[in-house]
Amino acid sequence: MDKKRPATGEYSELRRKAEERLTERQKGTPLLSASDVELRHLIHDLSVHEIELEMQKDELLQTTASLEKSQMDLQQALDRYTHLYDFAPVGYLTLARDSKILEANLTVAKLLGVERGLLKGSRFSTYVTEDSLPVFDTLMERVFESYSPGSCQVRLRESGQQGKLSSHGAMRASLKTFNIDAVISDDLNTCHVALSDISRQKEVELDNALLQEELAQAQKMDAIGRLAGGIAHDYNNILAAILGNAELALRKTSTDYPMRENLEAIIKATKRSAELTAQLLGFARKQDVIPKILLLDSAVESALAMLRRLIGENIVVDWQPSDEMDYVMMDPVQIDQILINLCVNARDAIIGNGRITIRTKGIQITLSDCKHGHCCKTPGKYVMLSVEDNGTGIDKGTLPYIYEPFFTTKAHGLGTGLGLSTVYGIVKQNFGFLECTSEPGKGARFVIYLPRYRKLISDDVSLPPEEPVINGKGSILLVEDDAEILGIVKSMLESAGYSVHAVLTPSEAIRKASEQIYGIRLLLTDVVMPEMNGTELAQKLKALIPGLKIMFMSGYTADVIADCKVLDKDISFIQKPFSVSNLTRAVEEILKI
Repeated sequence: MDKKRPATGEYSELRRKAEERLTERQKGTPLLSASDVELRHLIHDLSVHEIELEMQKDELLQTTASLEKSQMDLQQALDRYTHLYDFAPVGYLTLARDSKILEANLTVAKLLGVERGLLKGSRFSTYVTEDSLPVFDTLMERVFESYSPGSCQVRLRESGQQGKLSSHGAMRASLKTFNIDAVISDDLNTCHVALSDISRQKEVELDNALLQEELAQAQKMDAIGRLAGGIAHDYNNILAAILGNAELALRKTSTDYPMRENLEAIIKATKRSAELTAQLLGFARKQDVIPKILLLDSAVESALAMLRRLIGENIVVDWQPSDEMDYVMMDPVQIDQILINLCVNARDAIIGNGRITIRTKGIQITLSDCKHGHCCKTPGKYVMLSVEDNGTGIDKGTLPYIYEPFFTTKAHGLGTGLGLSTVYGIVKQNFGFLECTSEPGKGARFVIYLPRYRKLISDDVSLPPEEPVINGKGSILLVEDDAEILGIVKSMLESAGYSVHAVLTPSEAIRKASEQIYGIRLLLTDVVMPEMNGTELAQKLKALIPGLKIMFMSGYTADVIADCKVLDKDISFIQKPFSVSNLTRAVEEILKI
């Protein structure tokens, strides 16, 4: 029987093991007689074969258990893969050459707002907005023609959105930006695509770009402001000399003097130049201001008569007050500056008859408003002042530049380009915000948000009319490091009857005060000087002369002299350039105290 079986390979090994196991079993079993040899061989073969079968059965059972475990492990791995595939943060698709979707994970379905069952068989290109289609088509062509991997950024529409969708359309808020990475598959007839939502990233990039633009604009405005403030001192000193000399000369002429009109023209031009300097410093946010608690409605109403005369009868000024007790803290002159500049611009934009509407309103700006693009960057209570016209309007290309100094769209000689720059500077100086909305042919609307003053107070009591200036009496110590200004201010004061001790340096002033300790009533001093500033000089002289009155003067901008404490409340200060009447009136007032 065993001659019919091969004696090599796995059988031989199995046979050997079966023989060994049979030998173990037969230990202690009686042997058959010699005459039963063939029977003995037969029994032996059958026993070996039985054992072989048992061993094969055991091995088969082990193999089956191993296969079952492998199948279980494979299913678990498949489940894990399916879960990772379906719920990956990135959308995965398999696309045919015509962009038909062959496979897609659940993330893609969620991103597109479509059930996965409906995705299969549809064309992915139908979800791509028209402005992004050329980019997507180029990517598909590259992947399938050159077999090269590629990527692009496209904007996708969600299911149910029909019609033409452009980057500036009404559905922009529902569109998202995605990054697509595509690679050809092994069969070269399909491609695998990874879809990543980068909408938030794009929003952050846009916000950063806007912040960078705002920063650059602020830096540019600040640089020009510094330039304006830097020239103000010398320019004001020059104007002070011109104005003072012209006024003194005019006082000495009779009404029929041939050059009187020329002198008056010089004075008028000098004052206009001083106003231009004030506008420059207003833009630069560096001029000295005297803020007061104002009821905004009252401040606007007080300016209406002036505005109507300025604008003309062909344009209606429509005043719509809030009728609320909305107070602001700012210089009333600045309110006039804002209204004049905005209304003059509105007048120039109106052809023929028209309307300018001025409104006020209390408003609460929330943190959510700030986050969603409101021009107010700080939440809180504001008082809104708006000026709206029905003129020619401003195109979108011009809007970003309207607050830049010297920028104007008016014909040559019809505008300085400082009006809106001045408004911008005043608003920022008072911690407010400003926005403009306009379209060509639909007019323009400027809206100013000023912080609402929390404390309510009664209306200011009107001051009594000023007394006419009389000839002065008393001795004044005048300190000015510019010899020309020193001479003209000395002449101004002497023309009013004062005795003036004029010196160029603080050290000379201290020496003069030591000599004239009982005669000097007032120190009129420049603020920024060599050796020491005006405040320090005033402190030294007060120690020498008890009861000495102090008045400061300067052509520097407010930010330069702020550290000298001469702009504080109850401090007498006069800004250069000043007229003879303004100077003598200020001196008379302080000496009366």
